[in-house]
Amino acid sequence: MPVHHQVHLQRSPRGKRKKQEEACSIPGVGKRMAEKIVEILESGHLRKLDHISESVPVLELFSNIWGAGTKTAQMWYHQGFRSLEDIRNLASLTAQQAIGLKHYNDFLERMPREEAAEIAHTVCVAAQAFNPGLLCVACGSYRRGKPTCGDMDVLVTHPDGRSHQGIFSRLLDKLRQQGFLTDDLVSQEDNGQQQKYLGVCRLPGPGRRHRRLDVIVVPYSEFACALLYFTGSAHFNRSMRALAKTKGLSLSEHALTAVARSPQGWKVGPGRVLPTPTEKDVFQLLGLPYREPAERDW
Repeated sequence: MPVHHQVHLQRSPRGKRKKQEEACSIPGVGKRMAEKIVEILESGHLRKLDHISESVPVLELFSNIWGAGTKTAQMWYHQGFRSLEDIRNLASLTAQQAIGLKHYNDFLERMPREEAAEIAHTVCVAAQAFNPGLLCVACGSYRRGKPTCGDMDVLVTHPDGRSHQGIFSRLLDKLRQQGFLTDDLVSQEDNGQQQKYLGVCRLPGPGRRHRRLDVIVVPYSEFACALLYFTGSAHFNRSMRALAKTKGLSLSEHALTAVARSPQGWKVGPGRVLPTPTEKDVFQLLGLPYREPAERDW
């Protein structure tokens, strides 16, 4: 809003309607905005902000429940809920949200790096008891070298390209029998040839907290791209995908693919998967110098 319009409005002695008309004459200001301007001029205050300032901390509280997004948080707020106790006693929760609420404080507290390493080690020991050749890699912020982690992602594969098959359910059953897995959020999510488990674990011993754990079993042919994707960061992944697109390629957690397009630019067919035995091959094919995981936190 131009400064001369602001000064003129503030000093105008005319009535409310006249002020609204005057505000509407400012480029880009419509009727509803004009009403807000006049309300601020006459009272020094905007009533709508009272609602916003009250709702923001409540919406943040609710959206921190695992399984509840922004829309769900807003719905609960409009239903009159104002506390986690309200949600616990009055809201209709999915099974996932109920688990998220049960472990609300534990999930919010980031785990020390040492605890994250113990969790990954527990998964790895259980997996290698079935097959010593299985590779287990802790990904996410842990692999990026962060001192604390919000959750733990463990990638499981086998270099022979076939021995990872059938390990998924057996591994989860074993971790449940050990009492290590305490709650299942998504017991199996199939993503092409990849199998993903989302759940809750807790290390043995007094005072241990419940932690979020994802276990992803992938074929070795997809291991490098999966490792890149699950290491993150999310912003780094978006940047890599955007760069790939500019080169006529498509990057996902499965593969780096040369996209086949029609003369009109439409995507036709599945494209050609480029060989990426290691993460370094992905960087090289994209024309980038290799970045260590600790350099991908942007």
